[in-house]
Amino acid sequence: MSPNASFPKSPKSVSKGPIAAMQIRMARGGDTAPDARLPPLNNKTAKIHRLVRLLQDHSEGLGIRHISDMLGVDERTVKRYLSDLRRLKFDLVQDRKGSGRKSLYRIRITGSPPGHFLPALKKIRTELHAGGNPKYTALINQLMRFLEDRESAQRGDSAEETPANAEAYFIDHGPFAEADPSPGILKILEASIAARMAVKLSYSGYSSDTGEFLFFPYSLCLRVGTLYLIGRQGENRGPFKSLSVKRIKRGIATRDAFTRDAFDPAEYYKYTFGQWPRQLDENPETVLLNLRAPWLEKYLSESHFHPPGRILKKGKDVHFEVKMVVKPDFVNWVMSLAPDMIPVKPEGLRKEVTRRLKAAAEQLESAD
Repeated sequence: MSPNASFPKSPKSVSKGPIAAMQIRMARGGDTAPDARLPPLNNKTAKIHRLVRLLQDHSEGLGIRHISDMLGVDERTVKRYLSDLRRLKFDLVQDRKGSGRKSLYRIRITGSPPGHFLPALKKIRTELHAGGNPKYTALINQLMRFLEDRESAQRGDSAEETPANAEAYFIDHGPFAEADPSPGILKILEASIAARMAVKLSYSGYSSDTGEFLFFPYSLCLRVGTLYLIGRQGENRGPFKSLSVKRIKRGIATRDAFTRDAFDPAEYYKYTFGQWPRQLDENPETVLLNLRAPWLEKYLSESHFHPPGRILKKGKDVHFEVKMVVKPDFVNWVMSLAPDMIPVKPEGLRKEVTRRLKAAAEQLESAD
């Protein structure tokens, strides 16, 4: 063919966009059939893309001859492509297998960034500081920590020395926490909440909520070690109720659909200490507790009251202030920390703790 000869033009109905897209899909190993109108795929970059995809997809590894046949290049070219991948920092693994110790190549996919990212970020950070521009140092540090944590987690996931049946931790919720609920009941409750359908429950509780009744489920909530089903009885009106899932003896799904009203579990347990939610007629009070032991300051600063409490210091006096609806479980907790923690206000809490502690002392004295 003469140097001035031109290739036949593609039909006018074929645009350059679809052809380019098809070339890219073929280069990346897509299953699109070659189009007779396209020139042979002999672009080096496209072939390297194809090689990367092949080495990622074949976790058992590919030999040089096999790669040569699949790419349509000679074996020396394959070796040059593999050298290019190493230079580009791909995680290229070379295994020697079989009786002839033939080399098989693969690219390990770990989900982690290429190894040169972290050194490059450190260098950028150093150069920015040296140039008197520390503006992005904090952001670079955050990104570096993210990459380091991600690599560390992946190394932990793939640690071969860890036995497959090893337990990382043991959870003990204590003697009065939730027992394992029935998987069948949980599935019914989860499906009913998602579908917004009422359930018929058989329940054995401490109050009048016993026997069989219709319940409109809104949410499952783990609170202080116990799993609760929160919803309404009757006609899906009135106050919300919490039912301990471990006391549900039977649950039957119904086809009674209901309209879900606005409900926020966090708001439901706001201003509460333990398992008892706040009723509509109960208002929170400001609770002030005097801390007499240094360890209590650390203990309460790490607490999870909602809304959070705060440590108040005035001279040598240290107090903890929190908004709370005072109920028996909160009173019991305050009593359990006496005399290291003394209630200052509200007055009703202080009087109740005093009365109960005196009664307990009298009971102990009379028992001698």
